[in-house]
Amino acid sequence: MVSADIAPVVNTIVSYLAKSWKPEDDSKLPLHILEELGIVIPQIGTVLVQDQIAPLNRAAFVQVKHQFGDTVGVQAWYLRSVDDDTHAIAYADGDHNDAAFFDQLANVIGLGAAWRIGDNIRFSYDWGQNRTDFGRFMNGSTLYTHEAGTSDFSINGRANGGTPRFWVARVDIGKSDTDKPGSWNAFADYKYFQHGSFFGGNGTEGVPDRYLDGIKSFTVGGGYVPAKDLLLEAFYTFDAKGIGRRDTLYGSENFTLGDYVRVQVTHRF
Repeated sequence: MVSADIAPVVNTIVSYLAKSWKPEDDSKLPLHILEELGIVIPQIGTVLVQDQIAPLNRAAFVQVKHQFGDTVGVQAWYLRSVDDDTHAIAYADGDHNDAAFFDQLANVIGLGAAWRIGDNIRFSYDWGQNRTDFGRFMNGSTLYTHEAGTSDFSINGRANGGTPRFWVARVDIGKSDTDKPGSWNAFADYKYFQHGSFFGGNGTEGVPDRYLDGIKSFTVGGGYVPAKDLLLEAFYTFDAKGIGRRDTLYGSENFTLGDYVRVQVTHRF
């Protein structure tokens, strides 16, 4: 580390060199060897940071269910994060940096219904939204000024989106029971999760979390019991696409994730 006595002199010399000396093909990236000496040259340009939803430390959850006869059931639930740390998210605003601060991540309400058709068919639907400023910020978009036909653009802050919502529609046929060899099940679902409405731990077994955060997709799957205590399952998720646009080095773009296949075997001891 450069001593406090000579640091101002060294910084003056380095700042002068930075204007006239163009190392690494005039790269705007900082020279990390200088950082190790305690000398930091301000970085010019755009810094890309991976956008991730922080997991919840603790949350309160309450759920109410009601059954109408033997065929229809409804539910309502509420999830609220508690004792959240203050989260700061940095972003560019014109020619300077800014930050947004949030002290609550989740304030989610959800509604659901299920309808059983006969003995082997079941249709279910779930809907919900995250009613926090954090969710609306994550569901927003970066503002750009871009000259058509060029790769030049400037970042002019961020606009909040609407309250992020999610919904899932699913059809199930049959039921795999490891006590009943020859039993089977099949399902198909459509999932729609806006960015800011999903916090991980989906429990579906069919898809990883990254296929639910800001994504819409179809999944088909099924299971079969070839012998007692043995279950074979397969899942196929296809047409996974981003609901909104995500930032890249050259502005915001639409994106796709492609298909995802999972096959698994479960043995009960």
